[in-house]
Amino acid sequence: MSTLNPTSYVRQMDPKAEPVKELTGSADAIDISIGNIFVLNRSGAVNSATLAAPAAADEGRVIWVVNGTTQANTITITAGLGGSGGSYDTLTFTNVVAANVSLRAYNEAWYLVGQYGITVS
Repeated sequence: MSTLNPTSYVRQMDPKAEPVKELTGSADAIDISIGNIFVLNRSGAVNSATLAAPAAADEGRVIWVVNGTTQANTITITAGLGGSGGSYDTLTFTNVVAANVSLRAYNEAWYLVGQYGITVS
């Protein structure tokens, strides 16, 4: 009788450092050309960040934005979630460190993949 070898069907992955962009301004534009992970980390005040609609070349791209402070930071998505325009265009983080959101580019719009401590309006 043969024994089961778990490593024979588990794909081994090399850990890779992912660049993290820290946003410390009062109204940062999230620039996805420089990475996929962003931390809203303005000390003592809210960061009202903006996120432009993705281009066709960004299809399938996933970004992750994390609240690095206890501020109720916001992200305004230019075309709204799913391209809805003014409806569902603001993501507000609760004032909790580690509140976060994952967004995926599809058909030149951002779609919510997952979130913790985020209000969409």
